[in-house]
Amino acid sequence: MLFTLFAPAANVNAASKRTKALTAYQKKLTRLDSRYNKFALIYLDKDSIPELLITPDFSVHAVAGEVYTYTGGKLKQLKYAGSDYGRLIYSKKKSVVSNSAWINGYGAISTFYRFNKKGKGTKLKRFEEAYLPKTLYKINGKKVSKKKFNSEYKKMVKKYPLKEIWPSDTFNLTTNNINNLVKNYKSFIITGNKH
Repeated sequence: MLFTLFAPAANVNAASKRTKALTAYQKKLTRLDSRYNKFALIYLDKDSIPELLITPDFSVHAVAGEVYTYTGGKLKQLKYAGSDYGRLIYSKKKSVVSNSAWINGYGAISTFYRFNKKGKGTKLKRFEEAYLPKTLYKINGKKVSKKKFNSEYKKMVKKYPLKEIWPSDTFNLTTNNINNLVKNYKSFIITGNKH
């Protein structure tokens, strides 16, 4: 009986927090230049408040996507959440991202981070592949065999299944989209494709 009495109050509280977050996202989006930015909402963690993803309008190597969360009544950018080419590589509802990048055409780095409720990131594991002058594999800065590298990466991806969002998947930054963000927020939520 008590659960029945308090459950609606919890739903109202969550909806109120979500509205405050969406209003803060709206305010952030109004300050951006629509010629260079796009956006979407994602569920990085398990709560009912989506996070804000801001991507460049076009895919370019040196520009990372940005992720913002609403915590403690404020908007907070999640450090290291975006990847090169304006992408976001993340594990939906697991609070984990893979910050990935190609390094000057000679290798790749993928660092997994987990974020807490306050938006603080903790590095879980860093994978590095280098191809020049010879092939080299590292996990957390330590040289490993290709077999060990692939095995550890597969374990990580099994634990944190990855989705990938590109700038072309996100929404144009129009006045209409910004104005509709709060009341029609579900229409701006995307999950991405398997990475």
